[in-house]
Amino acid sequence: MKFSDMPYTRPDMEQAAAEAKAFTARLKNAKSYQELKSAYLAHEKERAALRNQMTIASIRNTINTQDAFYENEMNFLNAEMPKLSLIEKEAGKALLESPFLADFVAEFGPTSVNRLKAQQRLQSEAVIENRVKDASLRQQYSKAVAGCTTEFNGETCNFYGLLKYMEEPDRSVRKAAFEAWARMYEQVAPELDRIYDEMIKVRCDMAKKLGFESYIEMAYLERGRYDYNQQDAQAFRRQVREEITPLAKELFDRQKAALGIDHLYYYDEAISDPAGNASPKGDRDQLVLAAQEMYRELSEETGRFFDRMVEDQMFDLETKPGKRGGGYCTFLPGPKMPFIFSNFNGTSADVDVLTHEAGHAFQAFTASRALPLMEQVHSGAEVAEIHSMAMEYWTYPWMELFFGDQADKYRYDHLASSFSNVPYLVSVDEFQEKVFENPEMSAKERRQVWHEIEQTYMPWRDYDGNAFLEEGGFWMQKQHIFLFPFYYIEYAMAIMGAFEFYTRQKEDRPVAWADYLRLCEAGGSKGYFDLLQYAGLSIPVKPGAVKNCIRGIVEELGLAEAEQESPANSANPSESPAGAEAGETAAEAASGDDPDELGLLTELLPCRVCHEDCAYFETEGDWCLYVACGNCGSTTAFCAYNNPAEKKEAMKKAAQLWNMGKVIAERRGE
Repeated sequence: MKFSDMPYTRPDMEQAAAEAKAFTARLKNAKSYQELKSAYLAHEKERAALRNQMTIASIRNTINTQDAFYENEMNFLNAEMPKLSLIEKEAGKALLESPFLADFVAEFGPTSVNRLKAQQRLQSEAVIENRVKDASLRQQYSKAVAGCTTEFNGETCNFYGLLKYMEEPDRSVRKAAFEAWARMYEQVAPELDRIYDEMIKVRCDMAKKLGFESYIEMAYLERGRYDYNQQDAQAFRRQVREEITPLAKELFDRQKAALGIDHLYYYDEAISDPAGNASPKGDRDQLVLAAQEMYRELSEETGRFFDRMVEDQMFDLETKPGKRGGGYCTFLPGPKMPFIFSNFNGTSADVDVLTHEAGHAFQAFTASRALPLMEQVHSGAEVAEIHSMAMEYWTYPWMELFFGDQADKYRYDHLASSFSNVPYLVSVDEFQEKVFENPEMSAKERRQVWHEIEQTYMPWRDYDGNAFLEEGGFWMQKQHIFLFPFYYIEYAMAIMGAFEFYTRQKEDRPVAWADYLRLCEAGGSKGYFDLLQYAGLSIPVKPGAVKNCIRGIVEELGLAEAEQESPANSANPSESPAGAEAGETAAEAASGDDPDELGLLTELLPCRVCHEDCAYFETEGDWCLYVACGNCGSTTAFCAYNNPAEKKEAMKKAAQLWNMGKVIAERRGE
């Protein structure tokens, strides 16, 4: 069924509440695990039907924020859902206290239980009014920004409409567009400051009522950060500042030279060639047709997915007055179909939507058909953004369909901008952390905080004397800060995995694609670190991980000479691999080496054949070594050496082969 034909009926919240209460009773009275499971699956269908109607209303509201009907529907749903959540909380408590909980975990895994435990902490009658108020403020924000327009170059432009002019080859046009863009934000700034002031108060009040030390602690739990904490995030940001910021500055210095200008201003950052950036050929329909051809050729799975998206018209892509800014992918649990929302503006960003958001959509389409529970479909954002960002790289071979003879230019610019954008991604996180560490800050003080963060992570940034932005007003353009608090560092963490997939696909595309597909199919059925392990990816918050993740990208962009034989970093760096001799660690096996450096380069991922985490190094005499699985017997090829220095390189090589899945599988004959 086409999205435009999908009927919307306001959910009967009284009936939903009655169903949730009945579900709670069935859980409490279950006499067997099968009885509990049947009740759970039946209620999941009821929740899916409710969620389906809510999603339809939300999509249509964002397509036209001026539509009074769907604005009223969202106000109604935002007021009612916190009440229903309290009843669902009781159902969650009943499951957690059930004698059959262990059976449930054995069948469906621990992630659902983690969510239920978080729900017990986050839902309370004491914060219903806060949640309703917070939802209302989000609506106010979306409407305020969507209503901003200005006349430029003979057309009425919103924020997204102006961005295409900031990629014009004519620098005077770029500057004029930038000034119009900044002026619109400056004009709406008092209203956005008012909204954010209220959001901070509401969110801090919620955290206090729920017994959290701060809203930061509450936000981490709301975002499902069970595997890492605030200190880990700070350590990751520090790695980005130390490893990526200097190289990003080098990229911008190159860009300045290529443009033939003496100084790079903000309105120059988005253009890399004096002749202009690569731009897609064709209108919206032509781009969708090109994407359809691309996904059919990429794989059988992606072709089937995108054909269905086109058939059901699960897109709204053009920018228009009254439409909410940005882009997103959401999911309708009824038909098990994703929906892609965007604001096309005639730039390469339009193609990025058809790869990035389609990556989200492909994962949801795939996982919803592979997993038994709808709540398992979606992982945390740290992994969800790997699905999307990696898809941008998987589709590189088909960019000629969109850009013709400018495809190489697009690929380089896309890879370079993805890399140089990482410091901004972590800046958004640090800004929010500082705001909620000192929630009494004034709007002016918040601007000063942003300005200082910019100087730390993006020292090249210069707004050409624009007072509003020079004093720190740029933070306002990031809608996540208003709508999805603390959702942004996930992009930076996820792109580490996407960078790894990009490097691995160039080495062995079929093996890398198989791991990517497995990650998509797994959805949120496992925890964050476990999903990374499952796909053979690094844990980015671990020491040294960022440097290892970016090695292939740094080499390709020519930023520095990458180390030879750099394998994928371990997804479980807390454990040392078994030594070449009994009880010998990897660091000890190559005597005289830096244990920290060698450990990062030789840690072993779970076996790609049996998926058990019991790989170890084995030696043959004193001339070669290999990696073997202690469960199924799979091994790598022999890696020879003649002295301790060569032994270190042999260990790196063996670890690389193992972590890439290049093994001799005794059980399967591979």
